[in-house]
Amino acid sequence: MTLAAWLLVCLALATGLLQVLICGVLVFSARWSIPVALFFLILPFVPLILMQEIRGWRRLDPVIPAIVALLSIAASAGFYWELFRRMAE
Repeated sequence: MTLAAWLLVCLALATGLLQVLICGVLVFSARWSIPVALFFLILPFVPLILMQEIRGWRRLDPVIPAIVALLSIAASAGFYWELFRRMAE
């Protein structure tokens, strides 16, 4: 399960790289939506952070980062869907 969790975390990071770039630009041009842009900017890195071993905390079960990675991939897909839908208008 650990290998599958690492693969999902890497996939979540790979699918979110363009999202991070776009949201990095949006942070400087958005006014009221800065918190939303920051949320989508940080989201691909959350599963990677959860996979790390932090002093004082025990390592999480690999299922938890895998689930967070799947949610991050789903949020990235929704972000890209909304982006491409708005670009088609």
